[in-house]
Amino acid sequence: MLSVKSVPSPAMVLSGTLDWLTTVVGIFFFGAVESNPFMAGLTNNGLLTFTVIKLTITLVVAFLFHKADKTLLAEMDKKSRSFTFSRITLKAAYIISTALLIAAVLNNLTVVIGAF
Repeated sequence: MLSVKSVPSPAMVLSGTLDWLTTVVGIFFFGAVESNPFMAGLTNNGLLTFTVIKLTITLVVAFLFHKADKTLLAEMDKKSRSFTFSRITLKAAYIISTALLIAAVLNNLTVVIGAF
């Protein structure tokens, strides 16, 4: 049975999926343009290519955060300064990455709502 702990970074997966969904709706239904140059090129190749790459990147990055946290907790002396610094740095990077995805979703929603 899956628990929340076994799912790699659920907030990142959710916000990345919402970013994909709002991007797809904006581009393919409202004529919006992807502002990320790399991803913009993928949108020209079609929905399937864009979807596979976008969601794969989201899942891989979320998994890497999950794996890094799991490894950190298993390998380091939890009382050391380096553990504390590493854990704070990892959590900060995760929060910033997730916040940027949420900002992208909000931007996408603004574009889609503005298209009405």
